[in-house]
Amino acid sequence: MDVNFETMNVMFSSDDNYAQHMGAAIFSLLEHNKDFPHIRIFLIENGITSANRKKLEQIVYGFKNTSLHWVSFAEWKNQLKLDLAWPISLSAYARLFVASMVPEDISRILYLDCDMIICDSLQELWNTDLQEKTLGAVQDFINDQTKASVGVLPQGKYFNSGMLLIDVEQWRKQGVEQACLKFIAEHGGNVTHHDQGVLNGVLKNDCAILPIRYNLMTIHYIFDRRRLNKYFQDHAAFYTTEEIAEAKNKPAILHFTPSFTSRPWVKDCKHPYRDQYWDVLKKTPWHGAEAERNKAKWYVKLINWRYRNLPY
Repeated sequence: MDVNFETMNVMFSSDDNYAQHMGAAIFSLLEHNKDFPHIRIFLIENGITSANRKKLEQIVYGFKNTSLHWVSFAEWKNQLKLDLAWPISLSAYARLFVASMVPEDISRILYLDCDMIICDSLQELWNTDLQEKTLGAVQDFINDQTKASVGVLPQGKYFNSGMLLIDVEQWRKQGVEQACLKFIAEHGGNVTHHDQGVLNGVLKNDCAILPIRYNLMTIHYIFDRRRLNKYFQDHAAFYTTEEIAEAKNKPAILHFTPSFTSRPWVKDCKHPYRDQYWDVLKKTPWHGAEAERNKAKWYVKLINWRYRNLPY
């Protein structure tokens, strides 16, 4: 099936706790991609209230080139047999069922996490040749132990699942959904890094590594490449210092991962681009929202401060 490059299909997934942040991500996406003839958005909802649904619809329908499709996660989340040490939102696991959630005529989709702000056009990303791989993603800096826990070799490249450019047709052919459920079962329902670990375990040899500017994570603003390598000791070839610097100069997607700091919507966030989130939020129905108190334990705050400020 040929890809329709005129229509960009995008998927988000959230529960009610992250509805506000998903709203900011969606607005930033649409604001920077007005030149697309059509953007088809799939919102996987896991208990989003009617009030927040209306706010999200208001954002999407404020742009002329968009359409919106709601999908309830209820049908799929019951298939997850998880045994987790502490409760987390299951919404992130929705990406495992992407091929079942969208119509048969969709052959490519872009999955985006809710803790992101899009800063540039994604036309080039959408048009990327995946070289017959099932998905494209940005490489993550990770240690050998974490890789080994999901069957990735030290020299293997481990990807971050916050942004996934998915060949849906290939996903179906390869039976990725069932392979993910089997992988979870084989690990007793508790996989390191949750859905991200599952996808790396299943698709470790089937991922095209994309430019880092399409998923620029917080850690790259906290550590330079030398400190990253010293901390994680990753044995896979990573992006060069020049590639990281270029991405930081002109990011396409900022991913506000909690890497030794808090998220932008928490009061003491140290991310240099935290104001990007608030600038976008002011243009949404959540304008006037205030930053949350940092609820992290005191020792977590101390560890974060230590790694941000002290040499090794």
